[in-house]
Amino acid sequence: MGGLIIKLFIKVIVAYFVITGAGHAIAKSSFDSVINVSLLNEHSAVMLVVEPQTGEIKYANQAAALFYGYSVAQLQTMRIQQINIFTEQQVAQERQAALNKGQNYFVFQHRLANGETRTVSVYSAPFRVENKDFLFSVVHDISSQRSLEAALWHYQENLEELVASQTKEIEEKSADQLILALISISLLMILLAILTLLAARLRRAKKSAQKDSAMLKAIFNSIDDLLVFTDTEHVVITANTMAIQKLAAGESLQGKNIYSFTQCPKGIIGVDNECQFHGFEEDFWGEARVTAVNDEANIKIGEIHLIRDISQKLQTRQQQRLASTVFSATNEGILVSNRNNEIQAVNQAFTHITGYQEQDVIGKTPAILNSGRHKPAFFQALYQRLNEEGHWEGEVWNRRKDGSIYPSWLNISVVFDDDKEIEQYVALFNDISLRKENEQEMWLQTNFDNLTGLANRYHYNNKLDQEMIRASADNKRLAICFIDLDRFKSVNDTLGHNSGDLLLLEAAKRLKACMRSSDVVARLGGDEFALLLPGINTLADIERLAQKALQALNSSFKIGEQDVFLSGSMGITIFPDDAVERKILLRNADSAMYKAKEQGRNCFEFFTSGLHEQATARSKLENALHKALSNNEFTVYFQPIVSHDKKTVGCEALLRWHSAELGAVSPAQFIPVCEELGLIIPIGEWVLREACREASTWCNCFGEQFFVTVNMSSVQFIRQDIEALVKTVLRETQLSPKCLTLEITETLLADNSVNTLQQLQALRAIGVGLAIDDFGTGYSSLSYLKRFPLSKLKIDREFIKDLPDDLEDCAMVSAIISMASNLHLEVVAEGVETAAQRSFLTALNCDYIQGFLYSKPLPAASFDKYIREFIDGQHLNQH
Repeated sequence: MGGLIIKLFIKVIVAYFVITGAGHAIAKSSFDSVINVSLLNEHSAVMLVVEPQTGEIKYANQAAALFYGYSVAQLQTMRIQQINIFTEQQVAQERQAALNKGQNYFVFQHRLANGETRTVSVYSAPFRVENKDFLFSVVHDISSQRSLEAALWHYQENLEELVASQTKEIEEKSADQLILALISISLLMILLAILTLLAARLRRAKKSAQKDSAMLKAIFNSIDDLLVFTDTEHVVITANTMAIQKLAAGESLQGKNIYSFTQCPKGIIGVDNECQFHGFEEDFWGEARVTAVNDEANIKIGEIHLIRDISQKLQTRQQQRLASTVFSATNEGILVSNRNNEIQAVNQAFTHITGYQEQDVIGKTPAILNSGRHKPAFFQALYQRLNEEGHWEGEVWNRRKDGSIYPSWLNISVVFDDDKEIEQYVALFNDISLRKENEQEMWLQTNFDNLTGLANRYHYNNKLDQEMIRASADNKRLAICFIDLDRFKSVNDTLGHNSGDLLLLEAAKRLKACMRSSDVVARLGGDEFALLLPGINTLADIERLAQKALQALNSSFKIGEQDVFLSGSMGITIFPDDAVERKILLRNADSAMYKAKEQGRNCFEFFTSGLHEQATARSKLENALHKALSNNEFTVYFQPIVSHDKKTVGCEALLRWHSAELGAVSPAQFIPVCEELGLIIPIGEWVLREACREASTWCNCFGEQFFVTVNMSSVQFIRQDIEALVKTVLRETQLSPKCLTLEITETLLADNSVNTLQQLQALRAIGVGLAIDDFGTGYSSLSYLKRFPLSKLKIDREFIKDLPDDLEDCAMVSAIISMASNLHLEVVAEGVETAAQRSFLTALNCDYIQGFLYSKPLPAASFDKYIREFIDGQHLNQH
């Protein structure tokens, strides 16, 4: 019976947990919502909730209705005094007796609905709801148990009396001993049967109690929250599975202080505290409530700790705060609408972008922002996409409160409820007006020339590709025209770059004005323009437009106070007659343009098969040049330069190329191509190093009376640090700087850049000579001779070849030598082939003679032999 009592007490404790754990919600709910009705109704134990002050039965389960014979509704209208037949004095005596015996239950007499009286044991636990005290009671019928106990004691007393009587009678009456023995045995057998029946009933009761205990223990351990029962010193007596796993990883908590797992304040009863707990694997935040457990005398005997893990709740709360902060602080406008698309909330950025305050839009639909630029079909497709995929993103034009229209990038997401029905729409957007402006500006910069506003090379090529596709589809021709402004560089150098820009602007306007609306006018770079003439099928139409463009360019240009006259050279190619690939068509137009320049300029030329052959040859030349240096196809030749007194001898290093594919190629052919392709940089560096290496031997033999001159391209000065290159080569070859002269062209000086001047000054500072080549054939300016640190001046062979018969050439050469002498410049005359030319130049005190008169350009070995023989001959003449 003691085990049964303990099990019933556990039932009371667990039931009490169920009630107190729901204490948070009792303030707003009835007993039906507080007590787990389904659980208690399924239980076989009789359970009642009684208000101790009045005795009113507040709750009864189905087992109570079956036991008492009343319905649940009838029981919940009755008082406990209508069932319990004990008087108040008897109830008090029973409680005192239980207290004296150390019992935690009471024994009463309860009357059933049919008038029958049953003896019951009542286990009660107090709890509070809405500041009222209640008793949770479990009632157990012990009538049969008490009857059996009484019968057992009755039979035992009778048996003892019977044994004593029979013993006496045996002594008195030996004759009746056998009969009495038989009767005693029979009585003993009956008594044994009764005791066996009683033991069987007790076993069934014990099994029933064990079943109830297991069920309640399962409920106790199935609770997701942590439940811990402690004594008054907070030492754990028992705990549910969740508490054991969370705090001790499955080990027992018994004997440990519950507050060793947390910093929660001790002893605070009935208050929810958010505390951090030290779990076995990790710390967690929990909401803890402590409930005191009191006995019948209202003396505290322990505490029940209900701990709910709120880590996820706190994380959710933090995410909500973060979302709220983002919602308020983000620069993107946010709009939230319900399933009917009625606006529920907007943020501050929404107001900033649209001008609408929150009260202006709440309850309305996003159609209030409609700009009118999008047709209904656009929004139908948008919402269809939202319904199908739950997301839409794209560019939308909206209208502000002030009526202005602006582009926005809109991102809409759908929020679905548990039934997969649309619950909300969340829209994020921002004003992309500035981005659109930047994109437009970038598009203009990418596709149009900054100076003239015409299409640039990139846009021209794209339009050409599009028009070729259209012309093929329509079976029409397409004309591609390249225009180069004649003498533009001269005007630009003379009047300055600002005037040159004004000239290009005016030329662009004239070309644009004389073209059709369907034509494309582009500036490819510098003074190069291009026309794209679609939809033309006759050459006469092309010629008419070409002539019109050239006439527009041939009229005088007013630049400031000056009238400037230009012309244009135009090359024309036809799609698809001449080619069907853009690259080939552009090359054809370029070839035809150069042909127009050769024809005297201010004219146009159509591309022909001959030009195609020239373009093919040019392509082969370019391909061969790319491999020439690595294939060791270049050679440096040297042509003597002799002073008028023949005491000083120098040479000019000249590059020669014998291609494995093309054979011997003239420098006049491949040097310009090298400059265009940028190959002049590695090739020029190679020539300088080879010339200095050979000259180092000759300078060591003949001293400073020997020098070598090396041609330098203007491209090298623009793209390289010539000073650093020359210093490196001189150091590697051990050549004295005084033995080296660099020949530069007037093109380099015409650039008039500060960088060029600084490099030339640095070269002169280390002792390297500087010679201006082919003086008089370009845009010669005396200012070059004054501004730049030159040491030599070379007269072009064009002025030498007709000496001394051509009087104009004689006068020109005489003036150049005289001027150079006054400027302390040494003069070299190129292309001297006759003794008469040498005599004329010697009479004018020309410093050096170079030409076939002395020798043609020679390979290094041949030149070495020549110079040694020349020096030896001079020594013999002196002796």
